[in-house]
Amino acid sequence: MFTVYSYTLKQLMRQRYLQWMLAVLVLLFGLVSWNGARVHLARTQAHAQATQAMRQAWLGQGPQNPHSSAHYGHIVFQPVSGMQVLDQGIRPFAGGLLRLEAHKQNEPLFSPAQQRTEMSRFGDFSMAWVLQVLLPLFIILAGFGLVSTDREQQTLRLVAAQGLSAGRYLAGKTMAVATLALAVTVLGVFTQYAFYYAMGASNSLPAGWLASWLGSYALYAVLLSTLSVAVSAAAADSRSSLTLQLAAWAVWMIVMPRLVANAADSLHPLEHRQQFNKALADDRKKGIDGHNPADEHIAAFEDSLLKRYQVKTREELPINGDGLIMLADEEYSNLVYDKHFARIRQTLDDQNRVSSWAAFANPYLALRNMSMGLAQSDYRHQLQLLEDAENYRRMLMKNLNEKMAYGGSKTGDWDWTVDSTYWRTIPDFAYQQPRLATTLGWYRVEWVAMGSWLLLGLGWLGWLARRLYRIG
Repeated sequence: MFTVYSYTLKQLMRQRYLQWMLAVLVLLFGLVSWNGARVHLARTQAHAQATQAMRQAWLGQGPQNPHSSAHYGHIVFQPVSGMQVLDQGIRPFAGGLLRLEAHKQNEPLFSPAQQRTEMSRFGDFSMAWVLQVLLPLFIILAGFGLVSTDREQQTLRLVAAQGLSAGRYLAGKTMAVATLALAVTVLGVFTQYAFYYAMGASNSLPAGWLASWLGSYALYAVLLSTLSVAVSAAAADSRSSLTLQLAAWAVWMIVMPRLVANAADSLHPLEHRQQFNKALADDRKKGIDGHNPADEHIAAFEDSLLKRYQVKTREELPINGDGLIMLADEEYSNLVYDKHFARIRQTLDDQNRVSSWAAFANPYLALRNMSMGLAQSDYRHQLQLLEDAENYRRMLMKNLNEKMAYGGSKTGDWDWTVDSTYWRTIPDFAYQQPRLATTLGWYRVEWVAMGSWLLLGLGWLGWLARRLYRIG
C-alpha cells in the first residue's frame, strides 16, 4: 500500500494541470488572506474604538434624571473574534450596532451588506469559501482518473498479477489524494494567519476552536478524496468519472444550497414585518404605558401604591411613584417582546434545522454550517449577542428606574438628577462567548452527517475493492 501511495503522490505532483490548479489556489490564498486580514483588523480596531468611546460617553453624562438616561440609551457593538478572519459567516448581513433604550427592543443596525457596492463583493470571499468550494475541484482533478486510467491502460491487470490486494491499491490511491488535499488546507489556513499577524494582529487564537475548525475541514477533505477515488473506480472510463464528479460538484455547491434555502422558507415562512408589528402593538396596548397619563392602567397602579403606603395623594408617597410606573411598564413590555420574538426565533430555528438535516444529502451544507459555528460567525452566536444585549438592557433599565424610585426623589419631580458618580456603578456590557463544547453540540447533526458520508464512501470503496480486478 505504501508503494502505491508514494508512487501515486509523485505522479499527481508531476501533473501539469494539478500544478496550475495549485498555483491558482495559492494565488487565491494570498489575495483572500490579505483582504480578509485587512477587513478583519479594521473591524477589530473600529470595535475597540467605538466601545471605548461609548463607555466614556456613558460615564461623562453628568448630573441627569435616570429615566432621561434610559431614553438616551446605550449602544453595544458586535464582538470580533480572531476565528472570524477564516469565515465571515452571516456577519456581512447581521447588524453590527445595537441601541439599548427604555420600553423597546431594537434590531441590530448597519450591516456591512447595507453599505456595500457591487465592487465590494470580493469582501465576501474568505478562506472558508475557497476551501469549501474550490478545494473540491482540486480533489476532483487529482482523483478522477487515478483508477479509471489504470483500467484503460490495462495497468490493473499488472497490479493484480503482482499480488497486491485491490483494497490496498485503492487505499493507497485515496491516501495520496487526501494527503494533497490536507496539505492544501493547512497551507491556506497558514497563509491566512501569516497575513493576519504580519499586518498587526496582537490577540492570540483559541487553540481548541482552531483545531476543531481545521478538523472539520480535514474530515471534508478525506471524505471528498474517498468519494473521488470511488467514482474513478466505478466509472467505465476517465471521461465519465470527470463528468460525473463535476456534475455532483455543481449540484452540491450551486443548486442544492439554493433549493434548501427555498424549501426552508416555504416550510417555515417568516411572518411579514407589518403583521408582526401589529401583533406587538396590540399586545403592548393591553398593558401599562408609563408615558400616557390618561392610561387606565396607571390609575389602577397608583391606587395600589397609595394603599400600600397608606397615603391619600401621590405627592405623599415616600418614594417616586413615577419610577415604579416606569419599572412596571418595562416589566410588561419585556413579557410582550419575549412572546413575539420567541415566535420569530422559533421560525428561524426551524429554517436552520432544514439546512442541518439536508447535510445528509450534501456534505457541503454540513461543512458550511459547522465552519460558521466554529468561526463564531453563525446565527446562534448572533442570537447569543442579542440575548446578552437584551439581558443587559433589562438590568440597565431596572437599575435606572429603581434609582429614580428609591434614590430620594418624589413623585412628579422630573427635574431630580443623580450625581455624575452614579454612572460608574453600572458595569459595562460584556458578551458571554459560548463554550466550544456548546457550539459543537449545536452542530451534532452536521457532524453525524459528515461521519455518515465518510462511512458511506469507505463502504463503497470496500465494495468496489472486491470486484475491481474482475471488471478491470
